[in-house]
Amino acid sequence: MDIRKYTAYFHDGGLIGVKRERNKMELYLQSCEIPSEELVDKRLLSNENALRGKLCLIGVKWIKVDDLEGKEIPWRKYDDGEILDLEIDNNKVFLLIEWTNFPPKIRVNDVSKIEIEAENVYWINIPDLSDDFCKEGYG
Repeated sequence: MDIRKYTAYFHDGGLIGVKRERNKMELYLQSCEIPSEELVDKRLLSNENALRGKLCLIGVKWIKVDDLEGKEIPWRKYDDGEILDLEIDNNKVFLLIEWTNFPPKIRVNDVSKIEIEAENVYWINIPDLSDDFCKEGYG
């Protein structure tokens, strides 16, 4: 599946979690709900009519968060990460994420610009991916 054809559907979607091992990274993502009239193969969608899966980055060359190279994606610090933009150009990934915390934590809204370059970028579709997958000790 060429995920580049579907990146527009990830606006208002979510970052579920991140796994990183040396120069390999997996970004667990969910798109927004895709209207039934859209020409998307329904077998690819979750029960919520969204794309769910992991964006695999093999041979990570560099990662920048808010223009700082080598910084980690701060997804564990927040309750929610809403995708404002997702772009994939060859082996470069650009994400704009709005982070939110909910009560009882101090309410906060931050935005991170994330850029990653890798030797290989591909998508694995996982329609039944749990929102809590990465919080259950896998990420």
